[in-house]
Amino acid sequence: MKGAAGGAVHVPVMLEEVLEALGARDGGMFLDCTFGGGGHTRGILDANPNSFVVALDRDQRALERGAQWEQRYGGRLRLVHSPFSGLVAASEGLKFDGILADLGMSTDQLVEGRGFSFADQGPLDMRMDESQGETAAEFVNTAAERDIFLALAEGGVGKNARAIARTLVFHRPFGSAQELADAVKGSQLGKRTASKVHPATVVFQALRMRVNNELQEIEGLMEGATKVSKRGTKLAVITFHSIEDQAVANRMRRWESAGSYPANWRGNRAEKRIGRVVARKAITATDEEVSRNPASRSARLRVFQFDDELLK
Repeated sequence: MKGAAGGAVHVPVMLEEVLEALGARDGGMFLDCTFGGGGHTRGILDANPNSFVVALDRDQRALERGAQWEQRYGGRLRLVHSPFSGLVAASEGLKFDGILADLGMSTDQLVEGRGFSFADQGPLDMRMDESQGETAAEFVNTAAERDIFLALAEGGVGKNARAIARTLVFHRPFGSAQELADAVKGSQLGKRTASKVHPATVVFQALRMRVNNELQEIEGLMEGATKVSKRGTKLAVITFHSIEDQAVANRMRRWESAGSYPANWRGNRAEKRIGRVVARKAITATDEEVSRNPASRSARLRVFQFDDELLK
């Protein structure tokens, strides 16, 4: 889809399900931890004229695009430049009725030539916050082969992680995303696969996760959410691949099951039970939505409701 200026239009995933999960139609104070294209934020604000949203994004470009909406909604929307790990400070003491985080990429990011897309001819950047941190090019062009292997393995590449790390070291330096994608694809020639997915898909995912410290930021999101919630607050998180979904699901289960562990449990224990998982299984997009927006196919929505007098 194209916007008025010819740019891409990001379609919010599972908007109706999100509004239902957060109770947005009843109004209240909400935190959108991933403003992105602004679709979910606008949906929340439009659902009730008395609602207020604090919307965060670590991507300054997203906030610049959102300035028009901040003006349109006046005092009901406040945009803040912040990663998940800065959630508490960005909230400035507010407690929220509902908290949302959509962990997917926005359409805008994919078409801006920042190295997120296989076809990008521009710099291999991949940073969500372009003002700080190491770029993907700096990492793959200078890191030791073992460090690249570990990043790929942690990011879900699987049994080919070591071979691909070796390939990247052999073919570097890379100046663009397309060069890197071609190298990965070339390393897979002759291997039988029935998949229609580009062989570099998970490699790009892993590098993006490494550059943006995504797993650590998810932990920051989940920890921060407990500090800006109150009794009855609902936390809704949309994930797009199994690694982040597992991280979210595991944390929610720990919050719910504290004190209910088997005697031989050796994992981490939450200090106390602080709420409940709203749905046993992740909520997925309807067939009708998937037909309209294929990007929603892999989306998983998990919801947790805090019911304790929270966490100070």
